[in-house]
Amino acid sequence: MERGKNLQKELKDNKVVYSYHGVASNALLRKATINDTLNGITSPKATTLISIVEAMEFTMTDFGKEFDSISYDEIKKFMNENS
Repeated sequence: MERGKNLQKELKDNKVVYSYHGVASNALLRKATINDTLNGITSPKATTLISIVEAMEFTMTDFGKEFDSISYDEIKKFMNENS
């Protein structure tokens, strides 16, 4: 949690944008792992996902709420745009 205070982030359009480098550094993971996970290229192991969520200063409860709010249409749109 202490590392999270130093996370590189900025505010764009009233949303917090995290640098992949900052997340990777705080999660103790490779930047490529962060990139592949956040862009839906790979499915992370649970431990990797937890590390990323915590590095971004969120809880797993926060993550679960966001995950549960994703609609089927949003998934379909993402799959069409990234296939």
